[in-house]
Amino acid sequence: MLLFLPLWGWAQNPTPAPAGKVVDVDYSDTLWVDQTVGNTFLRGNVRMRQGNVVLLCHLAKKNDLINVVEAYGNVKIIQGDSLTLTGDTAMYFGNTRQAKITGRVVTLNDKVSTLKTRKLDYDMNSKIASYNTGGTLVDKTSTLVSKEGYYNTATKLSVFKRNVKVKSPETDLFADSLRYSTLSKEAYFIAPTQIISKKKKQEAANDTLFTSSGSYNLNSRISNFRGRSTVRMPNNDLTGDSLFYDPITQIGIARGNVVMVAKKDSAILTGQVGRYFGKTGISRVYGEALLQKFFARDTLLLSADTLISQEIRGVKDTTRRFIADRHVLIFRNDLQAKCDSLVYNLADSLISFYKKPILWNGQNQSEADSIFVRLVNNKMRTMYLNRRAFIIARDTLIQYNQVKGRRITAYFNADSKLDNTLVEGNGESIYFAKKDDSKPIGMNYVQASRMRLHFKENQVKRIAFVGSPDGVLRPPKEVTADNRELDGFNWREKERPTREMVKRLPVKQVKPTPVKKVEPTATLKK
Repeated sequence: MLLFLPLWGWAQNPTPAPAGKVVDVDYSDTLWVDQTVGNTFLRGNVRMRQGNVVLLCHLAKKNDLINVVEAYGNVKIIQGDSLTLTGDTAMYFGNTRQAKITGRVVTLNDKVSTLKTRKLDYDMNSKIASYNTGGTLVDKTSTLVSKEGYYNTATKLSVFKRNVKVKSPETDLFADSLRYSTLSKEAYFIAPTQIISKKKKQEAANDTLFTSSGSYNLNSRISNFRGRSTVRMPNNDLTGDSLFYDPITQIGIARGNVVMVAKKDSAILTGQVGRYFGKTGISRVYGEALLQKFFARDTLLLSADTLISQEIRGVKDTTRRFIADRHVLIFRNDLQAKCDSLVYNLADSLISFYKKPILWNGQNQSEADSIFVRLVNNKMRTMYLNRRAFIIARDTLIQYNQVKGRRITAYFNADSKLDNTLVEGNGESIYFAKKDDSKPIGMNYVQASRMRLHFKENQVKRIAFVGSPDGVLRPPKEVTADNRELDGFNWREKERPTREMVKRLPVKQVKPTPVKKVEPTATLKK
């Protein structure tokens, strides 16, 4: 009889049910009435009705004065032909058309999704279900687990909070809170969120996305993130203030303070707009574009209007090529340069400079129509100058030793200092000779079709010729401003890029906020 104790306070101040909202009894095996407090007791195959709402149970107490039903044992509430609630016990408030259901497993089924929890509140008017004891929402393609939730069975929109986890065959999503549509499969979030976009077994590792604001569609798997967001792919990371990513087409677009990381190649590209095309392995960065290539003891900095990263995919391995276009500046400790177009192949460590390139190395300046620099063990080893090649080497006496020709090959020692140059075609050279005590002897002018000059501390120590050279040694008193420079001489030290000039105040890198994977707080099994 404890099950049928009167509800506190309700019998003292009864509120009559509004017209048309009385809960009527359709059927029960037994029924008796306590008229003193307005209670009706029902037992066995109980069936009650209020409008389009039907309540079924094994045992019930109905208070006619306040229009409240307490239901026990195999409780089922049916609204129309689209909603079914089941549980062990329920309180149904007829005046407000609200139900509170509890049980080992409380189930809500609206023919689109099934919601399971332990305690559920449902409003028949607003058609909103809510819980705060942990629940699971299951539809045809996904399972959603959270500690707290609100589900609108009319709009199929839901809000989930605290330890949210969404799982589908293609996606695992972890968040603190999110809004979700079971119809469109669109998830919206305004809190730290981690999304794992799964790939087939034969494909590469999964993509992982980090964000705090935006949307993700579980069907199309397309993400549109606002706020600082990151997509972490097997070989690359892409971060921006806003981010679009489609794992099926492998297209990613980031805008605002973009950071693109090439993991295997220890390189970072930054800029204002970044575009990633995974199937072709091509990435582009625009607007204050900067490449940082990290070596063991140095970092190569490269800025341009546009930077392109291209994966060269071979049968056994994948290498990378960087392409820079317009207003190119480069800086590393042993090399500075400017040009209008550049290609950097990591496979053979060859850097190609085009469109009016000019390079500086120590006290050396090099110009040509095109220049190619090869690195060995991340140090300058060889430089090739094609057409209208010109090298200027400033020595300790501030004299400018000069070499020009159709083609020049320059070789550097282990310290990246100029060792010797091979000049081929219309070779000319001016170099200043001096005694061991650094006293100048004079200026040598040499002209030959092919010659090799050997340097030490930017001073010409030895020169070899092929064929018969033409030359003259002028004593110091005969050296004038008119004859001390080869035609085309132009010392452009003021244009030499500095680290600060190339960096252009690079983008601040922000690490994605980690989100822990969340398991259900309780196993909901009947």
